[in-house]
Amino acid sequence: MASEWLYLVDSHLSLYMDSEETYKLLGITAELSYVRNGIINHHALSFNLPVATEINEIHFTWQSTKRDSMPYKMQFFVSNPQAMNKPTANISNNGLVPTKLSVFKVKLPCTNLLNAEVDVNIQMNISIFSSSNWTGLNFKRRKICRKDPTIGLRSGSSYSSDPHSFFAAPSDSDKVNNINSSTYLFYIAVGCACVIILLIALAVTAYYLNSQKASAKGYADKMSDTSSSQALTQQSQTFLRADTPNNTTGSGLPNFRHGICIPMDTKGTDPRLLLEEISIERNRITLGEILLEGTFGQIYCGTIITEDEKGGEFEQEVFIKTITDQARSDQTQVFLQECCMLKGLIHENINPVLAACLTPPDQQPLIVFHATSEGNLKKFLQKCRMSECGSHYALNTQQLVYMAIQIIRGVQFLHRKKIVHKDLATRNCLVDSDLGLKITDNSLSRDLFPNDYNCLGDNENRPVKWLSIEALLTHRFSPASDVWAFGVTLWELMTLGQQPYADIDPFEMSAYLQEGYRIAQPINCPDELFSVMACCWAISFEERPKFSQLLVCLQDFYTALGRYI
Repeated sequence: MASEWLYLVDSHLSLYMDSEETYKLLGITAELSYVRNGIINHHALSFNLPVATEINEIHFTWQSTKRDSMPYKMQFFVSNPQAMNKPTANISNNGLVPTKLSVFKVKLPCTNLLNAEVDVNIQMNISIFSSSNWTGLNFKRRKICRKDPTIGLRSGSSYSSDPHSFFAAPSDSDKVNNINSSTYLFYIAVGCACVIILLIALAVTAYYLNSQKASAKGYADKMSDTSSSQALTQQSQTFLRADTPNNTTGSGLPNFRHGICIPMDTKGTDPRLLLEEISIERNRITLGEILLEGTFGQIYCGTIITEDEKGGEFEQEVFIKTITDQARSDQTQVFLQECCMLKGLIHENINPVLAACLTPPDQQPLIVFHATSEGNLKKFLQKCRMSECGSHYALNTQQLVYMAIQIIRGVQFLHRKKIVHKDLATRNCLVDSDLGLKITDNSLSRDLFPNDYNCLGDNENRPVKWLSIEALLTHRFSPASDVWAFGVTLWELMTLGQQPYADIDPFEMSAYLQEGYRIAQPINCPDELFSVMACCWAISFEERPKFSQLLVCLQDFYTALGRYI
């Protein structure tokens, strides 16, 4: 990606954001260079970085090592002057680039008159050889301004619609009224603070008592499941980022908002009745090679005989899910229930159930799905990581982003149908030889990928390492919880199927997440892509991006990668 740097200015100029400033804006401890030894990073300049409400000042580090003076001119533009006053810098708008490493600051003063997202353009022109030879640099920021409801509401004074009237000097009567109002508000604030402290103390006490009970119960269950414990200890180390903010606010992605749709619930319907609508005779199904096998579940490749529009018969390659005679009746019921989740959905990135055979009753059911040439995505990624595939499958970043984009499109379709997937992961995706990807249901996943599911003492195997904090603590699922799981799925893609949080005990996951820990940035994962993951793991579900915003972000990143690869 070296071509994103272009020699357009004198080789004696450097201008960048240091690691402290980058961490403040993006939550990443790394320098972000705009000009390095005279080389402009147009890729970095193209990003419109968001600036949170509480951040009112941004810093730049720069230096010129050129013997002759290097003049500069600086000016500012804002998209909404009513929401933000014109930015100011602690240096003059015209001058010389310092020859010593220096920091200049730019203030972004919101008016606090209305809620708005203001696009700020910091334009800097630097002269290289003569006064007529200038090179322009444009730094884009998006400042989030919030309205202050106390502005202009002075007791006893008239309200003016002119924004400039807010800054007029108050009269003597206004000052007296403001003092009385401030004293009254102070006592109200003190009383509210005392009530809040008391409620927090009660909540902490209740949480501690519940945690003690859950830990004791979980410890007994964990000791009884020695095979699961051994599987955890054999996994490779995954380091956590201690510097990850406790509440990631969506840095790196613009204009995040959130809505919740209602998931479709089919638990009250007998799955056999739903599958009866697409039933076929058993003699039309031919089982082939076993692709995946667990304790009681099996997935075969095979064929079925179907009819075309003209009434002719032809063979179609399919995947066939079934269970063994060792499966209990309740396991069979859950298997059929989960097979019905995507029934009847038609989308290029969804793999719904195609047909079913439930007869004769004394034989196990056969559930038929469309086949893909490479099969399960997680197994495919692991084969590529272990070099078991040829050079054709040496996946690059652009191809992995392409697969992530397809996952987003599939999930968007589900959400439009009022379906929350609840178990989004690479193990529940299928892939073709052309890297076409389809999301499938999670039927048999607990059996075929036992290390991905854990029981926390509630007799329910759950994908603990993929669950959002609210789904983990309160079983609350929404499109926002699917966004969290997508972040982990994206991490799986970039690590070629590694296990997230491999060395973290499932019983400790909720505490780790609440303390702000997250999975470390994968090796060779671009910072922009890891920023997307971090946004998905915000503690507050309202701060996570929508899938529509993730799609735009990844599509732009995919296009940018295409320019340099």
